[in-house]
Amino acid sequence: MTINVSVCLAVATSTLAMGVNLPAHLVIIKSTMQYVKGVFEEYAESQILQMTGRAGRPQFDDSATAVIMTKYSNKMKYEAIIGGTQNIESSLHKNLIEHLNAEIVLNTITDVSIALEWLKSTFLYIRILKNPTYYGIPEGLDMDILETKLQEMCVESLNTLRDHGLINMDEGFDLKPTDTGKLMARYCLAFESIKLFLGLQGNEDLNDLVNVVCQCKEFIDLKLRNNEKKVLNTLNKDKNRVTIRFPINGKIKTTEQKISCLLQATLGCLPINEFSLNQDVTKIFRSGQRVSKCLYEFCMLQNNYNLLMNALQLSKCFRSR
Repeated sequence: MTINVSVCLAVATSTLAMGVNLPAHLVIIKSTMQYVKGVFEEYAESQILQMTGRAGRPQFDDSATAVIMTKYSNKMKYEAIIGGTQNIESSLHKNLIEHLNAEIVLNTITDVSIALEWLKSTFLYIRILKNPTYYGIPEGLDMDILETKLQEMCVESLNTLRDHGLINMDEGFDLKPTDTGKLMARYCLAFESIKLFLGLQGNEDLNDLVNVVCQCKEFIDLKLRNNEKKVLNTLNKDKNRVTIRFPINGKIKTTEQKISCLLQATLGCLPINEFSLNQDVTKIFRSGQRVSKCLYEFCMLQNNYNLLMNALQLSKCFRSR
């Protein structure tokens, strides 16, 4: 006997699985690897939890199943993630410079000793005591040595801020923010982005400032995909149509070049016939308004008229969309 049944099946990319609310009785994650910047890497734990969370909703099901297809070596890892037994680690150490600068601007931290006490009040401090090897610290160290390592981490970040002119540190180790440090905190810019601004020589034209903004860390989530290169190269150079104002030498090979091309194409009202690229344009202008406004205010501090006018023009371009 044969029974005819209909099975509703949805095949989705990781982007769709993350962004669209599609509950299902059975969710299968075909692989836990993704292709990023020319190499394969594991999905973030939050992405895995988001995708498996599509399995079963109270208003639709009493039970559901999520299947994760991965390497055997990762079996224990994903069992811990799904079972809720995976320890959560801090990521403060990756952005400690930005957080210290923000606290100094807010006057929460006014000297080095308070900075050390502030660091001891964080989740990072708790996790370093529990799992020091995750943060590059050998296991089995005495408490005094651990605290010395933390002190070195904190002082190194403060010295970096001072050396780049983002804070002032006097002989008594009192800390004061500079105007540039205040801009960094106000616009929530990454330290690497501010370093790009600090590297300006003063003779940059509009094209140079576009390239500086496109290199900022705020666009780190954007990737250059192979299937986009043809469209981008056509926008960059084409004998039969209008192209971008500042063409890029050669072919589009980096994410920074992609951002520059999309930015110029959008401002030049050139058609972008690719859905994913139009999505990226939205992200570029959302972050770009903040970055370019910070660049403009930074240039106001430099007493350089030509640089300021170019930065103002770029900032207005981002706000015009």
